[in-house]
Amino acid sequence: MKFRAALIMLALLVAPAAVMAGGGFTMTFSSSSVVQGGQAAVDFSFSHSDPSGVQGFSFGVCHSMSVLALEPVGTSGDFDEVVDWSSTVETLKQGSAPDFFQQNTETGGWTVGCVICFTSCDVIDAGTYDFGTAYYRVNGAVGEVGTVGLCSSLGAPPVSSVAVVNGASLPMSSLDGTVEVLDVPPIVFNYYAEDRNVNYDPATGEGNFTAALSIEEDSSNATYPTNTQGFSMSITTDTNYITPLSADIATAVNAIQPAFAQSQILPNGWTTGVVYSFQVPVYLQFPTATEVVEISGQTVSGALLGDDTGLTVPLQWLPIGTPQIFNVVTSNDSSIAVTTTDSTLTLNPQTNLDYIRADINGDGIVNVADVVWGLQEIFNSGPVGTCNDAKDSNGDGIFDVADSIWTISYIFQGGSAPPAPFPSCGEIGDPQDCSSYNGC
Repeated sequence: MKFRAALIMLALLVAPAAVMAGGGFTMTFSSSSVVQGGQAAVDFSFSHSDPSGVQGFSFGVCHSMSVLALEPVGTSGDFDEVVDWSSTVETLKQGSAPDFFQQNTETGGWTVGCVICFTSCDVIDAGTYDFGTAYYRVNGAVGEVGTVGLCSSLGAPPVSSVAVVNGASLPMSSLDGTVEVLDVPPIVFNYYAEDRNVNYDPATGEGNFTAALSIEEDSSNATYPTNTQGFSMSITTDTNYITPLSADIATAVNAIQPAFAQSQILPNGWTTGVVYSFQVPVYLQFPTATEVVEISGQTVSGALLGDDTGLTVPLQWLPIGTPQIFNVVTSNDSSIAVTTTDSTLTLNPQTNLDYIRADINGDGIVNVADVVWGLQEIFNSGPVGTCNDAKDSNGDGIFDVADSIWTISYIFQGGSAPPAPFPSCGEIGDPQDCSSYNGC
């Protein structure tokens, strides 16, 4: 009923004069190429050259239903209910909304009717104006081309595509836009392993480390961020110098309580397989690099005994095991081969280990995570840090709650910084109480 009222109002405007030509009233629609399943944004603009100006308009916009599906922008009652109208349209009447503005969705398109000012107090002057953007889901077959343009077949009665000038209804012409359906490119995920320093004592050749393994989705993917259903990882190293110890799923994965999470520690590396759920849909997305697994290992002491030089060894994403475990992410019930970024383990000989004071969790950064780690270790039987000197934030030789208070005061209240070595890596000589620290 509202839209019929709009048509009646437009009819009152056009009744005094017959339909006439002139003015070059044109609606122009943009064209684009969009991957199958993606969203097409179709901009439309209005131009005319009539010196009297336009008092109102109505038009219908049809689209190829086999290729495109309209996706309304807002909800009922919003000015941007159907499409995203430009500020020009939203302020047509002397900087405010038109006196009458009604839009409807129809099968195969949408319609709009507008009376700028019931008393003809304002008009659209000659020129070209951005009118808005309509959004469509691209559902056609690859290679198909859909069109978007003016039509006069929508609604009951059908809405004509006209501009109103001096009470006369003047037809609009349409420069239709097209949307070409492109094939969906491969979805790309990347696996990262972080570079780590592995400090060892050349007197014993002993050292250990942990390293985070992460997943990140390429933001250019058509379905970004993509729902994943699971993943598998396989990473190897030089076992002449490194012995793999463990592989544990990280917090982001643990939080969803996966139905299956299994790791294998092999002589030449680590493998992990995770399935989030076998029945109820459970998904994870990786729009940013997200730690999913933490691996640990130790040096082969015999290979580094007496070595005062050190060396680097690789962490490489290669399929290992029998049967082989491949580096893939599962999405939409299909396995997607990932791109990988290898890393290195730098084996550093140190009799006295370099460390950063107050870096309780040993990640090379002093922040609130160290406060949490310290409190968890002291009060909640949390993981135990391996470098007591680093945990001694205030340098009094004791690891207790005073160290967390010191760090909180430094970070948040402008308190004194931790004593040396801080903020850079270093050591202050013997005696040293630090069995392992790989943050430097």
